[in-house]
Amino acid sequence: MTKRNIARSSESVDAFERPSESPERGALMEERFPTNYSVLLAGPPGVGKFEYLIARIREDLRLGERVVFVTLDMPPNEIRARAKALHLDLGAHEGKSFVFVDCYSATSSDRPEAAPGKKTFLVSSFSNLEGIGMAMSKAAQELGTPVRIYFYTISTLFLHNSTQAIAKFFQIVTSRAKTNLGFILYAVHEGVHEPMTMNLLRSLVDGVIEMRYTDTMEREIRVHHMRGYQVDAAWHPFRQLPETVVSL
Repeated sequence: MTKRNIARSSESVDAFERPSESPERGALMEERFPTNYSVLLAGPPGVGKFEYLIARIREDLRLGERVVFVTLDMPPNEIRARAKALHLDLGAHEGKSFVFVDCYSATSSDRPEAAPGKKTFLVSSFSNLEGIGMAMSKAAQELGTPVRIYFYTISTLFLHNSTQAIAKFFQIVTSRAKTNLGFILYAVHEGVHEPMTMNLLRSLVDGVIEMRYTDTMEREIRVHHMRGYQVDAAWHPFRQLPETVVSL
């Protein structure tokens, strides 16, 4: 796939190039997020961040990658059901190449029993930031590194912790993930945090992907920046169909 095709494809929305020695011709990436890298996915609630993550996870698992999903917004059973509706059967991968870090269920009145063969790492509360970090590390070690970590969503933590505490947690976990675990992507709800908070989160990651609604309520996505890479920062339509894989 050429640079032009990637830039214009509504499905290949995250194209970017690593700068080469020649300024006239960049070395095209193999349409994958790099390992030892951190990304923030920002967009308003309901714009399709979850669908984007599922598409990324589907491709990761297809390529034999190992995935850790940190959930704060919904229980694992709901994620399994929603992923299945998008044609991804997480149950077929759990315990082998996919595992949950569940920060949601411990605070819910309804605590489902763990399914056989589907090990989940539970965290006691949203305010247990150290426990979240430890559970992520244990989950990665369980699967074997490197892993790809998806965090959905960092916004929930702001309801239970100070901005200063989350910033410290964010910085420590991101550094640990990049150094010892692999790749990490955080989803965050745009429009519910102060601009200063969003700027802080953006400053602590290597790359930012943005999603938005247009004036006609169409969904769009773009790569805002990727440290060390040349990017196509134009907005592109985001059309997430069950059988469609949104790839880099």
